[in-house]
Amino acid sequence: MDRTLFSPSMLEAFRACKRAYLLAYSGEGVSSRAAGASAICKRFILRGLCQINKGLVSTPSQLQKFMGQHWPIEQLHDQPGGKDSATRAFLYAYKTLLQYSATPYRPQGSQIGAVALKVRSRVPNSKVYIEDVFDLVLWHPEEKKLELVLFHLKPLRGQAAEWPSPSTLVRQHLAERLKVRWPFEKLVLTMIKVGPGEMRESSATLEESLYRLHWPEIVKSLEEMQDLTEVPGHDDAHCQYCQALEGQLLRQARSNPPASADSPVSMSA
Repeated sequence: MDRTLFSPSMLEAFRACKRAYLLAYSGEGVSSRAAGASAICKRFILRGLCQINKGLVSTPSQLQKFMGQHWPIEQLHDQPGGKDSATRAFLYAYKTLLQYSATPYRPQGSQIGAVALKVRSRVPNSKVYIEDVFDLVLWHPEEKKLELVLFHLKPLRGQAAEWPSPSTLVRQHLAERLKVRWPFEKLVLTMIKVGPGEMRESSATLEESLYRLHWPEIVKSLEEMQDLTEVPGHDDAHCQYCQALEGQLLRQARSNPPASADSPVSMSA
């Protein structure tokens, strides 16, 4: 697989299981046909959150108009479950966006710096690039603090502060490119779980010392990802990542006749 551009999700997949990573990301591009209902719904909700954070959607009537114009009804009706599944997805998305629009995340003293900001950076002394999208960037001028916000639909998972995840380290590396615009002295990563019910958030200050300690491991993994060409095996016959991928492939084979041998898939576990 010839790649030079990687994302945090790709890195997490590789560190979890190299075999599942290569199988999942060996196809180029992503077709809407291969995307599941949950992925389609998530993309729409993130798009709606973007509109809310930009101030373009703030009232129930504006939200209803937005959903009427942009809801991916045809894509969802093609998914297993048909009309009933699409109706449930619509109600979930509407209630989620309605709840967030009533109380958008805006800590006291913060200013909106950017919304849905895509950042790409080259890894020093390498031909590898990394890229991610920050759903919301908040600047706290009095504290000289930059807050990177990511929205999630699934429950947030805790993490030991002394062992930052590969995704966190990548985002900390990308944040260095933002220092020219926001000369921060403190960097905070905030995860927000949104849904029809109560919004939950989890914030962590990203320490420079931990970044310098663990970053060489990330660089090594990225270089391995670039050079990986054959599907490796492993001794674990019950690997949850491989099982999740195989299950997805089976469901897609049943619901979608293969258009070509290169149909891409995605992995989640």
